[in-house]
Amino acid sequence: MASELKNKFIYQFLLSVTQVLLPLISYPYIARVLGPANLGKVNYVEFIAQVSMIVAAFGIPFYAVREISKIRNDAVKKSVFIQEMVVLHSFFALLIALVFVLLTYRQWQQSRGLYVFALTNILLSSITFEWYLQGTEAFSFAAIRTIAVRLLMLVSFFMFIDTASDYPVYMGIFTGGYFILSILNIIKVFSENHFTKQPLHFKKHLQPLWHFFLTSSAISIYIFFDTIILQHITHNEAAVGYYTTVVKLVKVCLAGLLVIGTVLMPRLSYLAAIGDTIAVKRHINKSLLFICTLGIPVCTGLYLLAPEIIEVLTGAAFMPAIPLMRLLAFLPLTIGLSNVFAFQILVPYNKEKKFLTAAVAGCIVSVTLNCILIPYLAAAGSAWANIITEIVVTIITGWYAYKVIQFKVSTGVLLKTSFTCLLFIPLIICCKLVLVSPLNILMVAMGSCAILYTWLQRFIFKNEAIIEIEQYILSVVKLIFK
Repeated sequence: MASELKNKFIYQFLLSVTQVLLPLISYPYIARVLGPANLGKVNYVEFIAQVSMIVAAFGIPFYAVREISKIRNDAVKKSVFIQEMVVLHSFFALLIALVFVLLTYRQWQQSRGLYVFALTNILLSSITFEWYLQGTEAFSFAAIRTIAVRLLMLVSFFMFIDTASDYPVYMGIFTGGYFILSILNIIKVFSENHFTKQPLHFKKHLQPLWHFFLTSSAISIYIFFDTIILQHITHNEAAVGYYTTVVKLVKVCLAGLLVIGTVLMPRLSYLAAIGDTIAVKRHINKSLLFICTLGIPVCTGLYLLAPEIIEVLTGAAFMPAIPLMRLLAFLPLTIGLSNVFAFQILVPYNKEKKFLTAAVAGCIVSVTLNCILIPYLAAAGSAWANIITEIVVTIITGWYAYKVIQFKVSTGVLLKTSFTCLLFIPLIICCKLVLVSPLNILMVAMGSCAILYTWLQRFIFKNEAIIEIEQYILSVVKLIFK
């Protein structure tokens, strides 16, 4: 089992590398060509589409991953379950697509292309089968096809986006990538399953799906509605562009931290189903160690190097976004922890109602704070509301999760990690005094901090996570050059 998990981590690691590197390659070009206002238009419509897709999913992505991981070795049950999920998801996607058109048709004249692509994404969401790949732990297939499609999209950005007026094309490329992924996933599902005419039973799924639906809807409100509220209160597309750009950049750093949860959730659902609490607790403690060891330095770097990150990745036009990045710098750590609590403990142990409570609390806090703060602070109000909401959700999910599995967060690791990160301050100050170019400052400071942190944690503090990461990287290298 250990070697099997290691191989899955390798594929997810490679996937996360491209998820981080490809935006870093494309975004400096995209941000400079399109500018804050046009990026604000695209991100606003994209976020509305994301909310619609989450509602249309009716909780299926969360529920289906857990359930299919339990029946993946039973071909008949699995094929019936897939058909039931597709029918339900398609029904809700068509319904929400109709609602989307009715609510946004007045805005189609301004940006018809954006809304057509958004509608296409909503309809495609019912046949993406991402839950199937995750639930059956098909991480190698997911990694290879996603990397290939991302490379194709990267080339398309540079080929087809030349002027600020090409912002609909930018969203269209994402829709095209989404379409290709859906086709590849459909081919895989049909190649691995034999579908025959069987009686389908939807009623048994509706109650658990309802809890997941309420949870995912509440999550979508506090994740996406801050942008929608910001646009409707300020009517300032540039402010929306600053805020959404920072959120995306910060969440790129989150990708690597979420690899652990993506790989372990199906495994933990299986272990929870057979009652192996000891194995679950071991995985959870290791996840928390990794999140803290990697999350704290990442967040510290985002805060200290915010001016250089913004200038290098997005250009001088986005400099007003620097305070927003500093406010949101600690999102990767808070979201990383809440994902462990929610998707590695509460969901595998069928504690959807507890997860729902946390999501509803986050929804209430987010909407309240956004409505109070945005009129006075504009985009900064959304940033404050965002980070406070995520902290509240992390505390609540952590509290409920601890009642299920009494996990451990080492105080010693937290203190040693925080102490090491404090040493970044003089190191970065020295880089800024010696170097002039923002790119040089960013590269030298990141490299120096990474070397210092890794050396202290590995050889002085003997951090188990760093030691395991070292062994993991060596195994990846051996696999590549084997």
